[in-house]
Amino acid sequence: MNKNKHAIAFAVWVFTLLLAVSCQKANNGSRLTVKEIDYNDSLVYAAMEHDYNQALLVVDSLEDVHALYDAKINFYRAQIHYKMGQELSAELYYKKALTGNELYKDQPSIFYFAYDQLSTILTIKGDQQGALATATEAYSIAQKDKTESGQEWQAILLHDIGYCQMQLSRTAEAEKNFTHAYNTLKRLALQTGKYDHIYSWARVAYNIMDAYTTTNNFEQAEKWVVAAEEAINRLVESPDCSKRTAEEYLGSLGTHKAIVLIKTGKRQQADKIHRDFLKSDYSKTSIGLVDNAEYLELAERWDDLADLVPKLDSLARSWAMPKSMYYLKTYLIPFFNAYQKSGRHEKALMTAQRIAESIDSVEEYERKHNAAELAIIYETREKEAKIAEQERAMTQQRILAVSIAMLLIIIFLMIFTYHRYRSSKRLAEKNQELEQKNKELTIANARANESSQMKTNFIRQISHEIRTPLNILNGFAQVITGKDVELGAEEKQDIRQRIKENSMRITELVNKMLELSEASSQTIIERTDETTTKIIADQAIENSGILHTDHIKFDLQLQEGTEEFHLLTNQRYATRALVLLLDNAKKFTKEGEVRLIISQKPSEIAFIVEDTGIGVPAKQAEHIFEAFVQLDEYYDGTGIGLSVARSIVRRLGGDIVLDTTYQEGARFVMTLPKET
Repeated sequence: MNKNKHAIAFAVWVFTLLLAVSCQKANNGSRLTVKEIDYNDSLVYAAMEHDYNQALLVVDSLEDVHALYDAKINFYRAQIHYKMGQELSAELYYKKALTGNELYKDQPSIFYFAYDQLSTILTIKGDQQGALATATEAYSIAQKDKTESGQEWQAILLHDIGYCQMQLSRTAEAEKNFTHAYNTLKRLALQTGKYDHIYSWARVAYNIMDAYTTTNNFEQAEKWVVAAEEAINRLVESPDCSKRTAEEYLGSLGTHKAIVLIKTGKRQQADKIHRDFLKSDYSKTSIGLVDNAEYLELAERWDDLADLVPKLDSLARSWAMPKSMYYLKTYLIPFFNAYQKSGRHEKALMTAQRIAESIDSVEEYERKHNAAELAIIYETREKEAKIAEQERAMTQQRILAVSIAMLLIIIFLMIFTYHRYRSSKRLAEKNQELEQKNKELTIANARANESSQMKTNFIRQISHEIRTPLNILNGFAQVITGKDVELGAEEKQDIRQRIKENSMRITELVNKMLELSEASSQTIIERTDETTTKIIADQAIENSGILHTDHIKFDLQLQEGTEEFHLLTNQRYATRALVLLLDNAKKFTKEGEVRLIISQKPSEIAFIVEDTGIGVPAKQAEHIFEAFVQLDEYYDGTGIGLSVARSIVRRLGGDIVLDTTYQEGARFVMTLPKET
């Protein structure tokens, strides 16, 4: 029985599918869990158990009442047509079911299963490239699914990819994918102990072994026989595995092992396994009979195979198989080869006559079968076209009705709006007048409150600043004018110095208040003085008196090109702003260093004042430039120096900012525009 290679592959593949379905039913090993199957699903499955045509009617009825969504309807139609042997129709409906992501969102396992089935159909058709593309597309989707089920389907789809690659002679790629799929399913099975995972592991291991034997890769098949044996033994040991499933898997494993052994030159071992196989109950079953025939053919035991032909013929007749090309290639031609090679020429001649007589029937069957499938496809598409046309007509009617309704509503609203507009316009004008007056009053009130608050704050702060030196002056006045008070020369000198300092303090406060008053102006200061950076720096240093401060080490640093750099500014105001920065550094640095660094940038000159004093928190970088702000109440002062300095510099076209990256104290950067 010298079968065509493709016929062998096809027959074994169909057997594998039938075996998988039967085992799933027998052991409740379906990937559709109880949770996933609702009442409507159960109606379809019940109908499929009895009559496929009746099942199609049930699906049509469920579609009419919208009990199932479109993708699910197409999935069931694909399943039914596939079981009826109508692969073209099944292919059409599987593709429809996989359009969009309805099925994936509802039941990912059915979604993956549909892809698996579609890939199988394309494989049977001989479209290996199409089957490979389909399985690859499904695998890329499943890779994103991190659930247990998603990982399982990744492995199953990867095994589908490997099967297609084997048919395309891409053996190295197939081996890699088979190994990954096998290891993933093995890990899931051993980690979880779930029967579904164990069953998938065994089924995929069997299919991989089968892929190598049907493509005559017997050396590689030898390794996969061992792998399949491990998985199948674990399946058989499971308490959920039925006796029938165990017998079928063990029997098929035995025949495959015998085939591999005989093709690798180990005939004695192969014959022993075959003899053990014949003792099993499985060898008496229809599928066991097919396995036995396959082994006898590959072992070239033509007499034994010829003796088996009557049983095989009877089996094929009992299945009521149509006289198709598949029937011709899988049964009649192998029968002829068995009789001829065993020397039974009379029976070989009779079988040849049956083949000749069947050719016309085969052609007629294929023509009718294909025509019936095409009719179903045409009818389906015609029905869909009618539905689409009806939906378009209904949509147009809805659009027309909605348009008329909208037009009437718009006309009514226009009339209503016009009357409302006329009646409300006068009211709106009056309301607007009232609102305007109310806004003006609100603004005036807010300004009055703000002015009052500012005055209160101002008076409170200034009274404190003036009261301190006045109290000191008053105290010394009482000492000087007191009776019986005799003062030495040093004491008199100290009192004169104290009176002078506090008088200067009051004068300085008055001057700062005048500066603050001027600083609040937005008037731009005229820049008509042509001076140098060195002159401004020297004058500010002198005015600040920082060189005469014992507790501070002062350093002036002029970067290259800045010492005699000329700029057009207001020398008095620029110097005053820098003096205020130096005073601030002197005030908040009890012991340490103060540096004045002059540098230049592309469009401006920078006067940088650094100190090693108490520093300023980054979050207060802007707050310190507000008038009367003092971060440390233990330091004397009005808190207006930085505010005045920034106002002056901004009116000169520059700015003053606090460099928050400096961590050793405080660093203020005063910039003036480069205008020469």
